[in-house]
Amino acid sequence: MIRYLKQHQIDRNKWDSCIQSSVQKSVYGCSWYLDVICSDWDALVEDDYESVMPVTKNSKYLMNYIYPPFFAQQLGIFHSAAADDQVCARFLNAIPKVYSFIEINLNTFNHNIPESFATKSNRNYILNLHPDHSVILSGYSENLTRNLKKAVKNELQINRNGSVLDVITLFRSNRGRFVENLKDSNYHDFARLCNAVEKNAALKVYTVSSSTGEMVAGAVFFEFMGTGIFIFSGLSSTGKNLSAMPHLIDTYLKDVAGKIKILDFEGSNDQELARFYKSFGSTECVYLQIKKNQLPPPWKWFKN
Repeated sequence: MIRYLKQHQIDRNKWDSCIQSSVQKSVYGCSWYLDVICSDWDALVEDDYESVMPVTKNSKYLMNYIYPPFFAQQLGIFHSAAADDQVCARFLNAIPKVYSFIEINLNTFNHNIPESFATKSNRNYILNLHPDHSVILSGYSENLTRNLKKAVKNELQINRNGSVLDVITLFRSNRGRFVENLKDSNYHDFARLCNAVEKNAALKVYTVSSSTGEMVAGAVFFEFMGTGIFIFSGLSSTGKNLSAMPHLIDTYLKDVAGKIKILDFEGSNDQELARFYKSFGSTECVYLQIKKNQLPPPWKWFKN
């Protein structure tokens, strides 16, 4: 039986145990992670936390909706390997009708979506890591190998104890200027999230400086149960010309080879980024975004 639980009714120990024993084993689903990215979340829970689904919700103009929060690429249903093939359908059909608009980024293990939901396929890239970095290196594209040689010639300096705030600042000064949907509050939440990850999982922050000492690239990695996530990065035009980001990611892979099993690049539908992630020998995976619009007119037409 699937129950709808308010946040205060959730047994957090059982919830987090379910996440850790699920096939997904994703940090996105941990209760402490959800607390930061969506302060007002509820849950659907099957039986004694055999399978769970966070309900990241909000309300506007007296209408309730479910939305995909920032910094959690995939949520949806978390279940064991023994779950039957209708587990996702059961959960999605159990969402209370009080939610007039539903938008959820499911995870790659979620299939068999009810026909009442519209679906869109999104791309993600996963790199399975070998304990021997030379094996990982053999999967690099020729172009990536050339860029790594270029980075060495440029005498780039790696800092493995970088600052999250410095990476945020670098992003906002460059690509972030064109990302209108990220507000000051979102960057503040990300800094808080990094503190939570450092406390409950593992946080790695790498930065790259040019030969003159200028910081030209930075990246934040979350590590949880054998998976590293390339969650956030910043890159200047100078850093791009110096091949700083390939050098940063390759250095990270050298450091974690034999320590974690997977690097999740977190995307992307963008062709240029997809090509970059594939250059490391990563594999494309698909996850679904689902929507259901039950808003009254004219809001329904606007959201469509």
